[in-house]
Amino acid sequence: DVQEGKIYRAQAIAKDLLWGFASQDDRTLKKYTDRNSFVCPTESDYREVILQGLLLGCRVRDYEQRCGKVVEIGDLVMAISTYCRWLDGLKLRTKSGQIFLVRVKNVKKTEKCWTVSCYETSSPLPSDVIQGSLLEILFREEEKYWQTAVTGALFPFYTKKKTSTPAHPIENWPLLQCIYGDPSHLVLPGVARGDREIKLKNGEYMELNTRQAEALSRYNSPSMPSFVIEAPPGSGKTTTAAAMAVSYKGKGIQLILSTANVPVNNTALALAKFDLGTRSPIHLTSAEYEYKITEETRSPFTSLSLAKTREELRRKIEELEEQVEIAMSEEERKALKGEIYEACGPVLNEDHDIYIATLDTILKRVTKPNKDGSIHADAVKIRLKTQVERIIVEEASQFTEAALNALILNFPKAQIVLIGDSKQLPPFRYNENEIVSQLASRSALDVVKMKKNIPVIRLNEVYRASAPLCAPYSDAFYNGSLVSRKKMAVENPLGCLGKRTGGGRCLFWRVNKGVSYREWTSKVNEREITALAHIVSNLTKNGSGIDKKDVVVICYYEAQRRRAQANERLKGFEMLTVDSAQGREKRIVIVLTTRSSVPADANGSFFTSPKRINVAISRHQDALIVLGHPSIASAPNWTQVLAHKSFKHVEDNS
Repeated sequence: DVQEGKIYRAQAIAKDLLWGFASQDDRTLKKYTDRNSFVCPTESDYREVILQGLLLGCRVRDYEQRCGKVVEIGDLVMAISTYCRWLDGLKLRTKSGQIFLVRVKNVKKTEKCWTVSCYETSSPLPSDVIQGSLLEILFREEEKYWQTAVTGALFPFYTKKKTSTPAHPIENWPLLQCIYGDPSHLVLPGVARGDREIKLKNGEYMELNTRQAEALSRYNSPSMPSFVIEAPPGSGKTTTAAAMAVSYKGKGIQLILSTANVPVNNTALALAKFDLGTRSPIHLTSAEYEYKITEETRSPFTSLSLAKTREELRRKIEELEEQVEIAMSEEERKALKGEIYEACGPVLNEDHDIYIATLDTILKRVTKPNKDGSIHADAVKIRLKTQVERIIVEEASQFTEAALNALILNFPKAQIVLIGDSKQLPPFRYNENEIVSQLASRSALDVVKMKKNIPVIRLNEVYRASAPLCAPYSDAFYNGSLVSRKKMAVENPLGCLGKRTGGGRCLFWRVNKGVSYREWTSKVNEREITALAHIVSNLTKNGSGIDKKDVVVICYYEAQRRRAQANERLKGFEMLTVDSAQGREKRIVIVLTTRSSVPADANGSFFTSPKRINVAISRHQDALIVLGHPSIASAPNWTQVLAHKSFKHVEDNS
């Protein structure tokens, strides 16, 4: 009796068939899923247990990304995480193997997926197509199995039986042994006290705090295989990452990576503030992303930005950009943007010693097939595979264990530094009670700390918010350990909301007449949006000194974010979900909780997750407003935050 979500060993495997399933005993299962207690003594054990478990989890996640999740049946509606460019029609396969065709009616982009609506089929849908089920998208004629860059980077190191292709050698076993071997079996060397000052681009010097200076010393230590920087909100982790890169005294290549574009771009902007000396950074981006970022947030190190500093390339690019402006169709504009990207090629292929990129971008660079056979690797690929000495991972709490192993195996000479906050959000879709998450999706930050063989630097000085404004999350999630170095602004930006705020700069706006309702798998609360419109109109009225760009709205539910974004009174305000807000900050933050009651399964739920609450209430610089039904003040974890002396409770009368 084969059950979904269980691990079995198949005794025979054919192209489209598995049979002879054998259950695994508890001891074997524990090796795969409880790595805290498992000691991996040899490279052979690593390949057979750790790497096999990582690949099993990755393959399941890859399958899920190839699938659409059924939201509605009748006129079939699916949520798809990976965009398919041929969405005029889809060939779908159910879990039981039934294949059927649908025609696509329309596609809508949402925060983390595309919602695809299909025309009603002439014949009944297969019986196992129900709400919440997964349908695999078959990629046209090829029907190839799509896989992520992480899976592709791990596979060459896995020993497969009955194959003539040997596994790639494991060249950084000492670091893997620190992570998966005996706990606390290594005595790591101390480091000399490092420089406290880093030169800025304008000729002035930035003074680092003691723990930031320690990070720079460890970064320059030749005997340090890895270390962790625990960086709570506003502690200057991006500045620390950039300062480490500038301070490096080695000759090799440095990589600055994250899972998403925003933290990567933020680090590039931070790096641009320092005196780079002879350093030559490049920010690897896609052609699509180049044209999404605004001029004020544009990285100066993208191939486009660098190309525009050279007269000959600048003229060519500007001519193409003029053609983009007058292009008659989206297809023509896309082709011209591709030409611009190609025109930047000479810059991309030059020698650079700092590469700033997302994880997927860099892994695809080093694992992509060579042109014209294996002997013609491009110059960038060769440099990355042989010269990388340091890797900095930003927002490492969202970096998976599988991704960490892909870096260790593919860049064996590199010291790896993980910067993040284990009290903020874990990797996307991580669920500690789900076996796939246990296999491959644990946070890299937690994984490297579990055996206590790798040094941890804990930053505790914060610069984003003043002491009263960071106190709610410091007391709730960091045992009151955060020390603010920022003075509170004399003028209260929420003063324009009237005397009933009691002079507070952290407000709980009690929307007691709001009622939430479901919209597909999400939630909406119209009264909360009315209250939001009332608040922001007062905040940004003439003479307030507050502009729309000073405010960000963070929504717990994607449907509420879309509804708020579509509201005419809220045009021009930035709207994010909590997940996309990690790593961001603004002068004033407004959080929409949307619910009108505490969830039945309050303990450990999405809504009451302490990590999600921590991210939501720690993005502000000068003021925070949490909108919500009065009942949420009694929800687990929310109670401690909203009952804090820094919060003033205000009744909604919008």
